Amino acid sequence: MSRGAASGLPWLPAACFVTLLPSSTVLCLDLYPGTTYLDHLSSAVGLLVAGILLVLKPVPARVLPALPEEHQDQLNYALRFGVLPLASLFSDWRDELAQQRRAYSLALRALPAGTAVVILFDGYGIFRDPAGCHFFLLCAVATAILGVAVFAFSAVRLRNVDAVEGQLREQIRLLDAHRGRPAGGDHDTPVS
Repeated sequence: MSRGAASGLPWLPAACFVTLLPSSTVLCLDLYPGTTYLDHLSSAVGLLVAGILLVLKPVPARVLPALPEEHQDQLNYALRFGVLPLASLFSDWRDELAQQRRAYSLALRALPAGTAVVILFDGYGIFRDPAGCHFFLLCAVATAILGVAVFAFSAVRLRNVDAVEGQLREQIRLLDAHRGRPAGGDHDTPVS
């Protein structure tokens, strides 16, 4: 299993069960009128478990040349804390930072709408099966909490990406300015 998939393991099953379980149950309620959510809960759980197991299979390596593993760890540290480590001198992080920026920006744009749609499904589930109102209400609350938590996480990571990109630009500017000087810099004065 790839390191990226392993780092997201705690969130993936929770997100799937909180968002997809009530949605698939509501779909089954519509397909089989006269049934309750309890009639479809076990099949929906089995479907989700099978889907999660398929998602957790090993992910093929990226096509783009990846950073060495120790530099990837340093990049993850930089994104976690918003500080540019020394390893950035030995690798070009611009592509990886741009990729992270796109991913977190997409999450911040799509997450509110996705969360709202799932909560609407939960509300429709309460309407379709009033006996299961506690199940669907609990799923709606869990979806809202998960949506807010992932939104806050993505906002913090995007802010850290901005900070690291700014520090990286400044580092590149300083290195270019240093390379533009004559060899030896200030140390060319004769020693007496």
